[in-house]
Amino acid sequence: MAGQLFDILPDRFFSILASKNKKTYAKALFVLHEAFQEELEIRREDLIARLTDSMETDIMDADFSEDITTDEQGEDISDLSGRAHFLLRKLRDCGWIETEYARGSFEELITLPDYAIQVIEVLFDLTQESRKEYNSYVYATYAALDNSDSHPEYRYQALSTAYDNTVRLVEELKTLYNNIRRYFNRIQPEMDPNRLLAVHFDEYKKNVIEAVYYPLKTMDSVPRFKNPIREILNRWMLDESLMGEIIRQGISANIFENEETGEAEAVRMIHYIVDTYDGLDELIDQIDRKHTDYTNASLEKIRYLINVDRGARGRLVRILQHADQPEMMKEMQDSLEAYRHGWVSQESLYDRVEHTARKEGKPMKAVPVSADQSVQAAFLNNVRRQYSNRRIDGWIMDRLGSRTEMTTADTEIENTEDFILFMLGTIRGTERSAPYSVHFSEGYENHGGYRLPEAVFSRRKKNG
Repeated sequence: MAGQLFDILPDRFFSILASKNKKTYAKALFVLHEAFQEELEIRREDLIARLTDSMETDIMDADFSEDITTDEQGEDISDLSGRAHFLLRKLRDCGWIETEYARGSFEELITLPDYAIQVIEVLFDLTQESRKEYNSYVYATYAALDNSDSHPEYRYQALSTAYDNTVRLVEELKTLYNNIRRYFNRIQPEMDPNRLLAVHFDEYKKNVIEAVYYPLKTMDSVPRFKNPIREILNRWMLDESLMGEIIRQGISANIFENEETGEAEAVRMIHYIVDTYDGLDELIDQIDRKHTDYTNASLEKIRYLINVDRGARGRLVRILQHADQPEMMKEMQDSLEAYRHGWVSQESLYDRVEHTARKEGKPMKAVPVSADQSVQAAFLNNVRRQYSNRRIDGWIMDRLGSRTEMTTADTEIENTEDFILFMLGTIRGTERSAPYSVHFSEGYENHGGYRLPEAVFSRRKKNG
């Protein structure tokens, strides 16, 4: 199977996630995921605009020197646009995206291979704290089987759906069991009581107890639907004509090759579902025991650490062990009022200060300063970060409010910062990725002490 996997995935597919810029590449994949969710066709320039708007600071701070290949030497990645295009080319070269041209034009489109979509979905799901709906798998299994009596032509699809939901239910319960084990293994001897309390009452309570364990123990879907599910499937197994109908539906859908393999597969799925629900109580009991073991071990560790050397001597030793840390020293000074003192005595060394007469000094020579390109580049990068597209768009859209358009006279200019953002907004409004457009009229007007061009800012309509 491993050989088949790497026959599908490109050789350099995972290289970006092993790069020192892996966080930047991961954010770019999530921007790509967002575009895939919202658009049927992803235009290259639109995706570049999304990257620059969402990841301006990340892209400018990234060091791509190790990612540049021999063929890419000499590419201009000094500005934001060049770096965004380089980032997109790297995703293409590693096999995460592909490109094609729109029909009847030279406009370049971004497409995602099926394997890339699946991997990006997995990576994105890992960052989301979603509540596990075990009960939905149980109910969906029952509903699919029960409704098949009203639609007998979909009995194979009902059996397949029930089987898939049962597999997911078992996988989620096993994941829960192993997550409890992961927290159990984090109870290390060197972990201090505060950290242990944070792990138990913050992380474990939030991610396991409230999100998973408590709903699993309080919802009644398993005991409520377990017996009806088994009764329906046992009735199907005893009905030869109904089983034959399921097999024929699987053959017509090109799932089964023939009646023999179809019967074996249908019986296997039914037995798996029935056996799973027969042993579901034992699986939940194992999770319950693992939760109890972790809770007891965690509380015993907390009691032990709290009771170890509670005297003044033990506390002082623990404080002095961390006295070299600036934060600890500051806390000691604030709490204990400990200060450094000094004094002068007859034994102290002292050098008398010699006073000299003030003289006229000579003026310093003017030295021409040569232009430093790195200093200029750093200044321009700082300006780009200070006045990003997101900040400019936010300033204009805040002043638009609920209106569809506004004029220069409608714009509030209270200080120099507003003047700069207004002028940058007139430039930004000509770009396609901006959420508004700008149209200029002839003439200028004095507004807020500044001479501004007469312009109309209009909110862009979102594409369907």
